[in-house]
Amino acid sequence: MTSAAEDYIALGRALAAIRHKAGKTQAEAGTAVLVSDRHISTVEHGAGIAYPTMMALLRFYGSTLAELAAEIERGEGR
Repeated sequence: MTSAAEDYIALGRALAAIRHKAGKTQAEAGTAVLVSDRHISTVEHGAGIAYPTMMALLRFYGSTLAELAAEIERGEGR
C-alpha cells in the first residue's frame, strides 16, 4: 500500500509525462488553466491538485483520466 504522499508524487510525475508528450511547457499549462507555472511545477513534484484543475490540464493536454491512470501505472513499474 502506498501513502498519500507517494500517490501525489506518482500523479505529478504522470501529469508531467503527459504534458511532455503534448509538447507543452509549464508556463503554457499554467496560463491555460489560470494558475502559475510555479503551481504546475509544484504539482508535478508531488503537491496536491484540485480535481477541476487536473481535469482542465488533461483537456489542455488532449488527454483523459484513463490515459492519466495508465501513465501512473507505467510510472509505478519503474
